[in-house]
Amino acid sequence: MSSKLFLLLQHIAFLSMILFQLEPRVADSNKIKIRCVDEEREALLTFRQSLVDEYGILSSWGREDGKRDCCKCRGVRCSNTTGHVKVLNLRTSDYEFARRKFLKGTISPALLKLHDLGHLDLSNIDFGGSPVPEFIGSLSKLTYLNLSCCTRSLKIPQTYRKLSGLEYLNPENSNLLSVGSLEWLSHLSSLRHLDLSCVNLTKSSDWFQVVANLHYLKSLVLRSCALPPINPSFIWHFNLSTSIETLDLFDNNLPSSSVYPWFLNLSRNILHLNLAANSLQGPIPEAFQHMVSLRFLALSSNELEGGIPKFFGNMCSLNELYLLNNKLSGQLSELIQNLSSGCTVNSLEGLCLYDNDITGPIPDLGGFSSLKELYLGENSLNGTINKSLNHLFKLETLSLDGNSFTGVISETFFSNMSNLQMLYLANNPLTMKLSHDWVPPFQLKWLSLASCKMGPHFPKWLRTQSQLILLDISNTGISGTVPDWFWDLSIELFFLNLSNNHIKGKLPDLSFLRSDDIVVDISSNHFRG
Repeated sequence: MSSKLFLLLQHIAFLSMILFQLEPRVADSNKIKIRCVDEEREALLTFRQSLVDEYGILSSWGREDGKRDCCKCRGVRCSNTTGHVKVLNLRTSDYEFARRKFLKGTISPALLKLHDLGHLDLSNIDFGGSPVPEFIGSLSKLTYLNLSCCTRSLKIPQTYRKLSGLEYLNPENSNLLSVGSLEWLSHLSSLRHLDLSCVNLTKSSDWFQVVANLHYLKSLVLRSCALPPINPSFIWHFNLSTSIETLDLFDNNLPSSSVYPWFLNLSRNILHLNLAANSLQGPIPEAFQHMVSLRFLALSSNELEGGIPKFFGNMCSLNELYLLNNKLSGQLSELIQNLSSGCTVNSLEGLCLYDNDITGPIPDLGGFSSLKELYLGENSLNGTINKSLNHLFKLETLSLDGNSFTGVISETFFSNMSNLQMLYLANNPLTMKLSHDWVPPFQLKWLSLASCKMGPHFPKWLRTQSQLILLDISNTGISGTVPDWFWDLSIELFFLNLSNNHIKGKLPDLSFLRSDDIVVDISSNHFRG
């Protein structure tokens, strides 16, 4: 074969491959192709009939011409080759759920006709206390099942033990249903993510042995489960070190004697550890220094004492450190020095020391170039606020409230804070000196300046803040009247506090603020109307 003929054939083959890849697009441009299987479309519509949809969440579902392809409906995904439904995800968005816009009803057995269903998420749907139906256990191809916050009555062992292929299970229950032995979990040997949050495990004395034998488990979330303490004799016989990356035991009242021995057996690869709201006491143990891959550590709401150990400064992957609501003490400068002595200064994005017994002024924090969240409120800090905070260009949250800071805060302090979204300076004897025509570089969502001095004029710069959902400027020495533009701004607020000022004038019609979800306090002023 001549080289020219060979190149020609190669060129034709290459063009054929391109045309083959483009063929579905060409076909789609000329004709709407119905991909979903008729039987499965009817099954989904039957399932929809069992739901109450007051807000049109499933408005894209239907038999009309523009809705016949169920694979394009909200929450549905199909195989590109067979057209069979693979995913049904009806979880509402956080925005919808916060405004109580979610589905209600019952779980229809029509789901059994979705023979290839592998991913089922019905979380945040209100099923009115009815139990999870037994037929869920017959969806044999499920690898992902999320029913969190959707029912108050679970028949956990009978429902789930048949689903041997499950990799993700979250039957979180807001009513703290009590469950006995967790032996049924041992049948789910493929589990990678297990979340039993808010399921009462007080009587589940075997919980540690069972989960320790799930050898592929990467994420274990047992928040607010009333866990019984771990028997120390069990710890040495069971090893979670091979796979676990996320461990969340928030709010279980576990004592130090039950938790700390476990650390010696935890994986060096653990990334996320939440032990907040337990009964941990004493200084922060040195066992944490072996978790060299740790990115997130929460030890909040315990009874920890002392300071921040020096080894934290060498945790090069640590992004977030939450130590709020403990009994930590010492000078803030010493605690910060221990964090900034090594590579943590470059990685840390969130630092929360809120509500402790820490003293002294704010040291230079300019070296924490990645810092996005800084919570130092409700301590015993004093002095003027260090100008180095102005160099934290990525800062999104700044909480310094409830201390004894003094001095003047001018607009130059905020000149580099274009990413700031939450600002808490309340309950400090600070003076806010901001020019009348100042245009801030940020768009705040939360602002609390209560008991700071910022009057007598109503702050005109608030007019630029169109995303506010919380505003507290109570007891700030404001007098005069509230400008008309402010009441338009208030439409999106969930919390508004103008109390204890000297504001006068006639109130407009505030009927739009009448809601159980909105808190408004305009007391101790001189309003009329």
